[in-house]
Amino acid sequence: MLNTALMALGLAFTASTARAEGFQVKTMRDPLPSREFERGLVIGKGWAEWGFGADVKIADGYWDKDGNAQSWDSARFTHTTERMHVRYGASRRAELWMELPFHYQRLTNDALGTDTSQFGIGDPKFGWKVEPFRSMAPVTSVIVYTWYKAPAGNESPGNYIGGPSTFTNFVVSTGTPDLALGAAGKRQVGPLAFTLDASYTRRFSGVTMWAIETTYNQFAGRIKPGDVTRVAADVMLQLGPVAAHGGAEFQHRQVMKSGTTTDGWFPGRNLEAIADSDGTSLDIPAGVVLNITRGVDVDLGVNVPVMGEDLQFFPIEDLQPTRGITYSGTLELRY
Repeated sequence: MLNTALMALGLAFTASTARAEGFQVKTMRDPLPSREFERGLVIGKGWAEWGFGADVKIADGYWDKDGNAQSWDSARFTHTTERMHVRYGASRRAELWMELPFHYQRLTNDALGTDTSQFGIGDPKFGWKVEPFRSMAPVTSVIVYTWYKAPAGNESPGNYIGGPSTFTNFVVSTGTPDLALGAAGKRQVGPLAFTLDASYTRRFSGVTMWAIETTYNQFAGRIKPGDVTRVAADVMLQLGPVAAHGGAEFQHRQVMKSGTTTDGWFPGRNLEAIADSDGTSLDIPAGVVLNITRGVDVDLGVNVPVMGEDLQFFPIEDLQPTRGITYSGTLELRY
């Protein structure tokens, strides 16, 4: 009887120890291909990615009301975005991500002696991706996603006392939040990969510091940026550790609205449309991804504008971007 009791106690202790191992750190992660064209649109369970990059655009022209490309006589506008992003595979079919941007802007005009610059934080974004369907070898990845943009960048052009010439700050934020819903799919065919992405961005109204309402002496005006419908396509060719890709991105922006805030649940119900504030744009992005190791990539890109909108709200790039080629570079680190 004593031997039986001791054996039972030993088995109980062993079983409890085995159960405790379930709370220890696990090293299990989803497989992640070394080459870009074989990867799905979510990073995979257990993986984390940190990205450090920059986008640089030097604009020396604009689009007129008829959509024709025009050049400035002596002005040049430099717009850069220094950014950090984080992606995390929360589960086998879901990913969380965040992007934090900073902006450096500079406006020069040789004829007027203008030389104004500014550096500051932009509007961060937070997103969630879910992959309802995936197959491997060849890869097929279909996702639905959503992201939210929080207004955090500078939205004040400066002090109006003394007249418009005292405006010394660049407005880098609409001052209003955005919420996007979209879906994307990727299909591998041999050394090629085809990606199609479509989304709709709802842009909410808000009281902003850069809009001044004088009709009813409220001063702080309410702005409703136009909602954005976006469609993008990309073709990638993998050549050893180098993935070359190119495609097109089309956007349609609805009209902006402005006015005063009203009482009740819908403070923007009396906003009026701003004439000719809607429009379309077409860009041609291209680039290469250098797969150095499974955990290190270098992404280099260029974006060429083909069609754009009249710059009614210069220099707010988030409303109507200036015309110029954008050069990009990103270092991606994964673990």
